[in-house]
Amino acid sequence: MFKFFDLKQSLREVIRLAFPITTSFLAIGIMGVIDTIIVGNYNTDQLAYIGIANSIFILLFTFPIGLLQGVLIKSSQKYGARKFASTGKIYNEGRKYALLLSIVFTIIGINGRSILELLGQNPDMVENGGKVLNVFSFSIPFILIYANANFFLQSIKRPQVAMYAALVANVLNIAVNPVLVYGKFGFPELGAVGSATSTLIVRIFLALFMLYYIRRMKAKPKVNKHFGLDRNYPTWWSDSRNTRRLGYGVAIMSISANGSYAAVSTFAGWLGQQSMAVFVILINISSLVFMICFSISQATSIVVANAYGRRDKDGIICAACAGFLVMLTALLCLETALYNFPNQTIGIFTDDPVVLASVRGLIWFLMIEIMVDSLPLIIIGSLNGRSDVLYPTSFQAFAFLVVRISTCYLLTFTFGLGLKGLILGLMSGGATSFLLNISRFIYLIRRDRREGLR
Repeated sequence: MFKFFDLKQSLREVIRLAFPITTSFLAIGIMGVIDTIIVGNYNTDQLAYIGIANSIFILLFTFPIGLLQGVLIKSSQKYGARKFASTGKIYNEGRKYALLLSIVFTIIGINGRSILELLGQNPDMVENGGKVLNVFSFSIPFILIYANANFFLQSIKRPQVAMYAALVANVLNIAVNPVLVYGKFGFPELGAVGSATSTLIVRIFLALFMLYYIRRMKAKPKVNKHFGLDRNYPTWWSDSRNTRRLGYGVAIMSISANGSYAAVSTFAGWLGQQSMAVFVILINISSLVFMICFSISQATSIVVANAYGRRDKDGIICAACAGFLVMLTALLCLETALYNFPNQTIGIFTDDPVVLASVRGLIWFLMIEIMVDSLPLIIIGSLNGRSDVLYPTSFQAFAFLVVRISTCYLLTFTFGLGLKGLILGLMSGGATSFLLNISRFIYLIRRDRREGLR
């Protein structure tokens, strides 16, 4: 059985990684909020254009980022096994994989008008939303360059690099965005296209920042040799087979989560405009908390991968327990703030008194939903850290695409529970995911014991 000292050490590692990872995630998320505020204050139609473009673009970049997630997992395992030179090899393989993914998803994105036409949007939305989506799509290569470099740096315990980059990027976005949206200092007034262009500039900066940092690492002979940054082979495609396999599972899990939310959002729309407005606010609050919890899950995955790489069963258990404690503490703090300051939290999104009252009436349901939906992330992160992807992927697809969607529909429309039915249905997906994945984690720990892992 692991000792208290081991758990304490794992807690320090998770917290040390979670803080910069969470900060960089939130900084990136805040950029999107700032874009929405600036364009929303400029013109409502322009806000609609950027909104419809974003709804497509999210899928176009989150899916390939999921595919690259194997770089983080495999590189963290090699780092834990003290095979440091292999981490640079995995990074270089990821660079080439990111290039292929960039070509594919950029080509899809620049056909934005055709995509919006297929979705049945009106001609105005197709024309103007398509322009915004085209600009967004050119940022895909830079997003993937940033993600691949960030995964490598996180795996070698340097997550603060992305944090600094994201914080500087926020300042750059605040400076450039209104200039291009409103047409200040002699620049053309571009509206939503200007905001998308600002986002492109920021993402180019993020990619160049990360490449510059790694270039500086390569310029130091000892560091270069230690991390194998010059290790690059023509057999990279076959060498990276296992890394790509891990990414497939993570990408499918991401699609399952986003797909279920899209379906449930459709149900909310069927309930009417006011119900949809309430649901959007609830989901936005839940998503902000989810982003923090996902960052903690990613930090846990790295620490678990380190332990798995050195074949340390007790280290795997300690890392998972540490991540669970950190996430539970974060959730309790965030939910306490939400419960005590509901008006201040909800008021960020709307000043409609009817909508505000409806959201306040659902606060307890929202708090339970956030807790139930977030806790499975730690178990999934721990499983991914030990290269177990097939079962968690299957569990997520079943929990989100089958249990969650069907339960939401039944409770909302068959039993007439309205928005409460939607939230309870969301909980059912999270609860199913937690039970299935914790069962898998316990099974693997017992198998480790039978196989004699220390």
